[in-house]
Amino acid sequence: MAEALSLLAVASRRGWRTYAAARRRLTRAADSASVAVLARGRGASLEAWHRSTSARHDQYRRDHPLATGSAAIVCVSKRPGHLASVIERVAGQRECEAEFVLVPTGSGWDREATEVAVRELDRGTVIWGAEEASLGEALNHGIGATGARFIAKVDDDDHYGPHYLADALRAHGFAGAGVVGKHSYYADVEETEERLLRFPGHDFSYGSTLAGGTLVIDRERVGDLRFDHVSLGEDRAFIHACHRAGVSTYSADRFNFVQHRGSANTWQVGAELYLAGCSPVDADAPEHAVDR
Repeated sequence: MAEALSLLAVASRRGWRTYAAARRRLTRAADSASVAVLARGRGASLEAWHRSTSARHDQYRRDHPLATGSAAIVCVSKRPGHLASVIERVAGQRECEAEFVLVPTGSGWDREATEVAVRELDRGTVIWGAEEASLGEALNHGIGATGARFIAKVDDDDHYGPHYLADALRAHGFAGAGVVGKHSYYADVEETEERLLRFPGHDFSYGSTLAGGTLVIDRERVGDLRFDHVSLGEDRAFIHACHRAGVSTYSADRFNFVQHRGSANTWQVGAELYLAGCSPVDADAPEHAVDR
């Protein structure tokens, strides 16, 4: 029922042709019980569903191979002090190989030191010349520097677990979406020092909302769509452009990602708005173990 409602929402937003394509993709995905049982049914309690999806996650991975095609991780950063942690997270990815493209913006970058650091990775590239560019324009520079089919847009201050990219490619393999990301995701709030689950209950579903730091784009499906030349809202605008073009977006599991929310974030929003739709969680509970 939940899947049907999601697809009806797709139909109302983007037309019945897009609905039919999404229906075919859902039918293919539903051939595997490991995906069908992970979608939240109407009336299911969140607590029980979180335990269920956590317990079944290993089986889900065993049942679904990664989508075929090369992958690249693109990071636009204006904070040189975050480079070491970004490189560590890229190097820590498991199950798949990906090239890394860093696009420095702003000032303060030591070119030689940055090049040396990125060369620690097997396939790392630094794209200079976008220091004065908007975030969206810099992302386009990074995307243009790689021929990879799948582009993972990562933020320099968020946490990406070791199976983050592999699980996104796994979702691409069965969902057939142009963009895979996370609608439900964990967040650490600097001010309150607590972990939250934002927008719980949206794992494994087609929809219109994905967290900007979790976008993994299939270039074969999105075609020549690119980010707007803006520094705020570029991710949301890109998703809207996909929908206008009839390209679907899919929310995968909630694991292997934690958004850091603090005073240095580019997107500043009041606490009341940010906390709306959030549920505090016990980070030590098995069903909320992020890295798996």
